[in-house]
Amino acid sequence: MSSNSKFAFQSPAEAIDALAESLTATAKENVPFSSDAAALRRVLGRVLATPITADRDSPAADVSAMDGYAIRESDLAETGEVAVVAESVPGAAPPIWNESGIIRIFTGAIIPEGCDRVIQREHTDESPTISDAATANLGTVRWRDIARTIPAGANIRRQGENLSEGSVAVPSGLELTSPRLAALTNFGVQECCLHRPVRVGILTTGDELEGADAQDLPPWKIRNSNASALLGLLADRPFIDVGEPSHAVDEPETLRAAVEQAISRNDVVLMTGGVSMGDYDYVPRILREVGAEIVFHKLPLRPGKPILGAVQSGDTASTLILGLPGNPVSATMGARRFAMPLIQKMAGIQDWQERASHVTLRELGPKTLPLHWMRGVRLVEPGVAELVIGQGSGDLASLALTDGFIEMPPQANHAGPWPFFAW
Repeated sequence: MSSNSKFAFQSPAEAIDALAESLTATAKENVPFSSDAAALRRVLGRVLATPITADRDSPAADVSAMDGYAIRESDLAETGEVAVVAESVPGAAPPIWNESGIIRIFTGAIIPEGCDRVIQREHTDESPTISDAATANLGTVRWRDIARTIPAGANIRRQGENLSEGSVAVPSGLELTSPRLAALTNFGVQECCLHRPVRVGILTTGDELEGADAQDLPPWKIRNSNASALLGLLADRPFIDVGEPSHAVDEPETLRAAVEQAISRNDVVLMTGGVSMGDYDYVPRILREVGAEIVFHKLPLRPGKPILGAVQSGDTASTLILGLPGNPVSATMGARRFAMPLIQKMAGIQDWQERASHVTLRELGPKTLPLHWMRGVRLVEPGVAELVIGQGSGDLASLALTDGFIEMPPQANHAGPWPFFAW
């Protein structure tokens, strides 16, 4: 950063990284696990704090990779019909091999001792099985020429080839998705250690805001759409515990009390309004008064240039405070761009940094900005988007038509591809 720059950081990514330095993951807690629906819902989407290890080899024994016949190499010397004398089926102990014939085997069944390969059924000519309890006749097979080319070890999944006992099956720092829940069940997990969900408080400010159910509003009042937008952004993520939003009017003592309460109860405080340079923008001053360190205030960004990032240090952890502008577009885009990756770090997610997909714009006008420009877009086909042109930071009607936004660097004026941040 040059000494005469008016911004502490020159990009959103730099500002996010600076805030992240002081933030740590939430505490660990042990949560019972089983495969019933209620238990799965309790952990789905939560973040592992310690790795899951395999309680046994996977597979637990040599098993067949397909339906066919488990044989020894010497069985392929037979030129006529070969008797099928037993079957190996999934979920049962394998039969004992004997010299009088071969063993029919099914996918997932254990390879009988002494057998060294599996011949696919389609590489044989099979005679029908005879249902005769007295003779237990399972039919015969005749080898096709291709069967005699099947080498030793073919079509067998070896014991432990997926994972050996004691190896890490699911690393820490990952969200528990559907496949990972299946792994927990497979390896006999009865209790998993998870990070506590990140407690997020939403504090909106401004005398102009009324509740969502307010009717017959005068022109100088608006409904509190910021609270709805931030709740919608956070509420469906199991690693986040977002409380009921609170609101404070533009009065210093009232606002200070609300800020102190929000900091004391939460790991993250998202504020909207009060961060610009107006006479009623008290947030920066109040945060300094309560002992928070302001890491940045204002970034080369549109919308959301007045954004503020701060950290309140505690005895064991720090609280993230993000002051978002009160304009709805700025607040919503700012929360998505800045709050989400930082919350992911505090949730214990290993790869918490944003890994945005990229889209190319279908059309692009001539305008450029000397700022990082977050622009609302609508996806029109895979990897392609079109701009949704709004009328400013208060245009919620246009924002509602977007699927997310792109971020363009200063002076950029080409179709991309650009990083895309989906809602």
